[in-house]
Amino acid sequence: MRPARSSSPAKRYARAALIPLLLSCLLLLAARLIAQPPSSLRPKIFVIGLSKTGTSSIGDALALLRYKRLGWKDIRSRHLVHTWANGDFRALINQTRYFDAFEDLPWPFMYQQMAEMYPDAKFVLSLRRDERVWLESMRRHVGRGSWQAYGYFYGATEVEGHEEVVVQSYRNHTENVRAYFRSRPERYAELVIDDGDKNWEVLCRMADCAGGRVPSIPFPKSNTAAHWQQGSVVGNLHVLWGWFVTRVEEMSAESYYKGGWAVVNGSLDVCWSLVSVIEQACSELYYKAMIATAEPLAFN
Repeated sequence: MRPARSSSPAKRYARAALIPLLLSCLLLLAARLIAQPPSSLRPKIFVIGLSKTGTSSIGDALALLRYKRLGWKDIRSRHLVHTWANGDFRALINQTRYFDAFEDLPWPFMYQQMAEMYPDAKFVLSLRRDERVWLESMRRHVGRGSWQAYGYFYGATEVEGHEEVVVQSYRNHTENVRAYFRSRPERYAELVIDDGDKNWEVLCRMADCAGGRVPSIPFPKSNTAAHWQQGSVVGNLHVLWGWFVTRVEEMSAESYYKGGWAVVNGSLDVCWSLVSVIEQACSELYYKAMIATAEPLAFN
């Protein structure tokens, strides 16, 4: 009897590689099935204040009110910023199919399009108690690392030496928003994040609060300077990750929107599509887990 031939190393490697490939395909298919637009959403709320005006805190407050909220997602949001900056709103519009509350860049600069697209949507302009407080908060925030996109929104990529330009961007945005909603007061509210728990009253005029009552818990206070004061190792890793993601993002955007190689841009399209599906699925699972495990919110 002839001994059975052992399979060649190449075939063994091929079979070994096939298993993770199949698992990846199954996981991607599962993510695709999970990442479907919900059948119904509440009337949308857009938080249209600039960076460091408490947008994350307001987003957290809306999450407590069981809104399905889209805040800053490090990779997806950077992609949305660059699509917006290059006049392509399709990705942003697509995201509105999945969520009913939105905050952080670039949403503050989409209020006109969103107001026209969603006639029942409400808008909250978040502010600081004065320009000086906002500027100093921005100085600390921007000082953590340069980002090309700051120039799109604030006229400069850093605050130091450009204070008047940056402050003027805050003034212009506030004036433009107020002018637009002057004839639409029922859809608009202003909220000064420094006012603390009083902000529940403002938010509940726009949001769906139980019987118009306000929650009996403190208004969230998120993404403050204290949140960034981590241990040296964690802090340094955070800075390193931010630097790496920012540089990759800027190089990718430069290639994609300014005539880079077709093969590179095609690969970027595939990567962004995959990231979008995976993040969408994770957001959906997180939201369902939050709803399932959250304790009932008490109201005054």
